[in-house]
Amino acid sequence: MSFVAGAFLLGFAALAVPWWLHRMNERAPAQTVVASLMLMREVEEPLHTRRKLAHRALLALRLALLAALVLAFAQPVVESSAGLIAADRARPARLVVLDGSLSMRRAAVWPEALATARGLFDAEAGDRAVYAGERLTVLPDFAAVEPGWSRFDFAGLPDRLAAIVAALPEPAVGWEFHIVSDFQASAIPERFNALAGGIWPFVLHPVGGFESNWAVESIEVSEQRIGVVVASFAALGRALTVRYAGEQADLHLAAGSRQRATFALPPSAHSQTAHEIVIAAADALPDDDVRRFVLPAAESATIAVLAENADANALGFLAAALEASGAKPTVVQGSADWPSAPAALVLLDPGELRPAMQRRVERHLQQGGGALLIAGPRTRRLGRLPIGGDALATRVSVGAGRRVVAADASHSIAGEGWAEGWQDVSVERYLTLAAPARETILALAGDGEAVGGVAPLLVERSFGKGRLLILLTALDRTWSSLVLRPAFVGLIGNAMDYLAGRRPLHANAGEPLALRGTSAQIFNAEGARALALSETGGRPLARVDSPGVYTVRLPGRETLLAVNVDVRESNLRPVPTTFLERWQEATKQQAPAASAHQASAPSYRELAPWLLALAAALLVAESLAANIGHLRRREAIA
Repeated sequence: MSFVAGAFLLGFAALAVPWWLHRMNERAPAQTVVASLMLMREVEEPLHTRRKLAHRALLALRLALLAALVLAFAQPVVESSAGLIAADRARPARLVVLDGSLSMRRAAVWPEALATARGLFDAEAGDRAVYAGERLTVLPDFAAVEPGWSRFDFAGLPDRLAAIVAALPEPAVGWEFHIVSDFQASAIPERFNALAGGIWPFVLHPVGGFESNWAVESIEVSEQRIGVVVASFAALGRALTVRYAGEQADLHLAAGSRQRATFALPPSAHSQTAHEIVIAAADALPDDDVRRFVLPAAESATIAVLAENADANALGFLAAALEASGAKPTVVQGSADWPSAPAALVLLDPGELRPAMQRRVERHLQQGGGALLIAGPRTRRLGRLPIGGDALATRVSVGAGRRVVAADASHSIAGEGWAEGWQDVSVERYLTLAAPARETILALAGDGEAVGGVAPLLVERSFGKGRLLILLTALDRTWSSLVLRPAFVGLIGNAMDYLAGRRPLHANAGEPLALRGTSAQIFNAEGARALALSETGGRPLARVDSPGVYTVRLPGRETLLAVNVDVRESNLRPVPTTFLERWQEATKQQAPAASAHQASAPSYRELAPWLLALAAALLVAESLAANIGHLRRREAIA
């Protein structure tokens, strides 16, 4: 036992006060000298003896009360038994993680993985079961789990598991992380440090092995043609048949290769209809042999471009990107040119807006519309955003070609195939917001910097019922290489679709999907409700767990959504065994440090609350004893 505030133990000196008071009350009996006791009558004398015992009982209660109070203020603590129990365990508690991604759905792999996980798990020993899909989920056991259709990424796994352990009710003493997975190479991050962090050792249990697999990798729709890319993740070549709308194409794929097949859209095909591309391949994963897609709307949306005194080259870049994405740009030089019902607005480095034009833009946003503000030299000279009034930094930051990263990968503007489209984009000059961005979609980062970046590039703000996107670099080749890269067309197209309220037409199973609006419902092909969405920071997020064709219903609107599996799960090649051994050994080196840390920081239990409760009980007992003694003395006198 030890004391947190040992100085309060000096309070034991106060115990002398009640002892002294009780001694003063114990008076000696009066003595009278008489000549003879022959005429005295003999009487019993129990009253004095009982009174003396009562006084001593009260003294003991009062001394115990004061002692309990002194000890409570001294705050004694004793070592908790939880640490002793952990030290006496035959083995550390286990966090058993079972990979439940698409690649684990193979017929020979999942039974092996499930048997391995159940053999490692022992609830009575304090173990915890974790199911790893798109997210990590703590389960009571592995009694009724099935593999899903989503992707599992090992990036940042030590920190994610450490967060689960920290949230558990018992102290984190002596843990081991057991991972049961097929350890796909496509799920392993490039940086080894992202796997070897943390203080708890990893024990890896690989299951399955390499199997040949083929998949529909991507689909491109252009005019009246459908382009289908089929990928081979096999060790041998093979002939395959691709089918679409009653037609078929025969391909011969070499090992690890890709081939393209082209189909003509049938005359009956129109927008908002679901289509399927199927390959005939008896392979390990039948789920990636089918890819669904929805044709985009045929009509083009009218986009109002506010380009008063804008740079001609910037306007040309923007108009070309809008037309390539299927939009219909309308250049607005003044209030008289304002279109009747624009789907979205683009403010091309406007500087200070005229009052009439500013009122039109603000009314459009307050009524639920969307706008993209592209900042540049004119906006920089203004020193603030013309819409909203947020202050801008007075200088232009010049860097050594910073790369663009997705700060919010769940946002639909980031788009699919982000890494391939943006890896060649370099930003030299950009503006910075004086106040921190409230919602950053794209950010800028230098070599070796985190995804959060050093500065926001594309941010989103709410304005009334509408949304305002702000691009903090100009459409100028001296500012960035964005306008010279194909990623620019995708950025403008995704931004216009988002601002115009168009819902995404495709998604991957299990991944977050951003929808613009206040609420939405998703129904499967049978008409059953698959998901109901609620507002999340002004932008609802959804996750559809299984592939298929779904219907998304927003107030007054309805569209189809094609959900497919992530093609990265199709490559079933595992990482080498030497890599797993290196990973496991690197985490085991942290185990002694973790054990020493736990030994030097034992768990303690405070006794002060119990002592205060004892003092309260003693106070009640002392009051009752004093009152009973007082009543008896009154009866004796009477």
